[in-house]
Amino acid sequence: MTPTDPRLLLRPMLHVDDLTASIAFYRQLGGEVIHGGEDSDWVLMQLGTIQIGLLARPPDRTRGEDTVELTFDASMPLAELESHLHRAGIPVDEVGTDRDFGEQLHVRTPEGLLLKISRSP
Repeated sequence: MTPTDPRLLLRPMLHVDDLTASIAFYRQLGGEVIHGGEDSDWVLMQLGTIQIGLLARPPDRTRGEDTVELTFDASMPLAELESHLHRAGIPVDEVGTDRDFGEQLHVRTPEGLLLKISRSP
């Protein structure tokens, strides 16, 4: 790993209308709840080699969220990643704190899609 390799791990997040039905659906596809539960407003599921998050709340459109969000876990500290992105000419829209995932960097793809990057535990 080079110092500028953040080793990003993709974790799609899906805003769903019915968390119980969505959990049941993904269980039928072989998914397993690894964090949270039907009594919470989000769960993390292992589905094959990836993890997906199911969020039982509508996307915050004022922050650029949509029904499907691409989130990443980074292996490097976020301050270091932010500096790397700045040097590469990639602006960071926001450095914020998500109530479930902690500190995040928000960046936009050339098409305007919001990407959220958190630090791996």
